Amino acid sequence: MDLHDGSREEPEEISKERQVERPAAKTKRDRPKHMNPLQAGIQNFVINKLPPSILSANGVTRETLFSALPKRFTVYQPLLLLPANAFSSPPAWGAIYRGLDNDQRVTLYASIATAFSSMGVTHVAINAPIEAKNDTGKENRMRSPTGLVPLHGHFGPFPQSGDREEQQPTSSDFESAFWVHTSQNGGIVQTWAPLHTMFSRGNITEKARILGQGSRFDGLDEDSLEGKNVQDISVVDMYAGIGYFVFSYLKRGVKRVWGFEINGWSVEGLRRGCMNNGWGCKVVQVHDDGTIEGGIQKLVDELGDAHRVVVFHGDNKFAADILRQAKDLMEFQGSWNSVRHVNLGLLPTSKPAYECAYRLLDRRYGGWAHVHENVDIRQIDEKRDSIIAEFKSLSSLFDKETISPGSLTSVQCQHVEQVKTYAPGVMHCVFDIELTFGDP
Repeated sequence: MDLHDGSREEPEEISKERQVERPAAKTKRDRPKHMNPLQAGIQNFVINKLPPSILSANGVTRETLFSALPKRFTVYQPLLLLPANAFSSPPAWGAIYRGLDNDQRVTLYASIATAFSSMGVTHVAINAPIEAKNDTGKENRMRSPTGLVPLHGHFGPFPQSGDREEQQPTSSDFESAFWVHTSQNGGIVQTWAPLHTMFSRGNITEKARILGQGSRFDGLDEDSLEGKNVQDISVVDMYAGIGYFVFSYLKRGVKRVWGFEINGWSVEGLRRGCMNNGWGCKVVQVHDDGTIEGGIQKLVDELGDAHRVVVFHGDNKFAADILRQAKDLMEFQGSWNSVRHVNLGLLPTSKPAYECAYRLLDRRYGGWAHVHENVDIRQIDEKRDSIIAEFKSLSSLFDKETISPGSLTSVQCQHVEQVKTYAPGVMHCVFDIELTFGDP
C-alpha cells in the first residue's frame, strides 16, 4: 500500500483513506468535513489529551485549529511517513506543537499511529531530502537517508556516524533492522530498510515506461529487437538500488538482469524484493581489486534459469570486466544472453558509468543505454547532444581493441523522457541512447 494525500498516481489507493474509521469528536463543530487519518489522529490528541489552556494561551480555538490541520502523508506498510513540515505548518498548529513537552509529543505520535491502524501502520517517521554529502563531508554515494527522523515504533539500531560505505551491514544487522514495503506498477513489491535506504516514489512513471505502459521505450519488443524475443536478452543495471528498474525489466520478461550496487542495505532490499515477487536472486561480493567471491567460474557453474537477478555488491567500475569474463564462459556453454540494455540511474549524473555501458552492450546486435541526468530545462537538447558526443568519443578508445565483430557505426537518441521535476528549473531526464555496431 502506498498512500499520498493529493497524489493522482494511485487513485485506487487514495480512495482507501476515506474508508478509515474516524474517532468520534465531542461536538459536530469539532469535526472537519473532510478529515483524513492524519487529521483524525491529531484531533483525537487535542480533544482527549491536550489541556484547553494550551489552546487559549496561543489564541487558538479547536474550530480554527481543526479547520487547517496538515493532511499530507505516505504509507509504506507498516510505516507512516510524514513530510518535514508536518508539525510546523500551518502556523497555528506549529505554535501548538512547539509548546508540547516530550511526553505530550510521544502521546501525539501514538494517537496518529492509532488513527492509521486499519492501514497496518505501526511506525511513524518524518521524511527528509537525501543529502548530497554524508556527515563526514564526503559524497553520499549510497544515497543514505541520513535525515529520516523516527517518531514512533522501534526502527532497529541507528547507523553509526561516519562513512557508511566503510560500514557494510552484516546478516545480524539485517535481522534487527526495521523493513517496509510497497506495491507499485501492477503489483511489483519493493522492500527496504528506511533508516538505511532511500525510496524514490517519483520514479513510478519511468518504471511504467519500461513495462510498456507509458511513453516510448524501444528495445523490449520484437520490432526494435529485429525479431528477437525479449525473453532472450539480458539487462545490466549499473545502479541497481533496491530494484527500482530491475523489477520492471523482469516483469517485462527479460531473461536476466545483472545488477551492481555499492550499498549493502540496498542489495539486501533487492534480494528480499526478489523473494517477495517470486524471482530468484544471487548476491555476489565484489572485492576491492575487482575480483568476485569464489571466482567467475564458480558463479557461472552455480547459475541456473531460476536466477533472474545476479546482483554484484561492490563498485560498478568493474562491471565491464566482470561480465566480459562471464560472457566468455557462458557463450562456450551456450547459456549467455546478449546485453541489449544498460540502465544508468544515478542522479545528478551517471556520466562516470558511460564507459562501462559502452563496453557492455552487445557488439553484434547493438542496444540502448538509458542515461539518467538532472538537466536545466532550458538545456535538455544541449545535454542530449553532449551525451551523444560522449558515446561517440568512446569508440576511439575501445573499438581499436575489438577483435570482432563490430565497431560503432551510429549513436542516436530517439527519445528523451522527462521523468519529474528535481528542483526548480531542473528536470530528471532519461536519454535513450541507441548504439549500433557493424563490421570493422
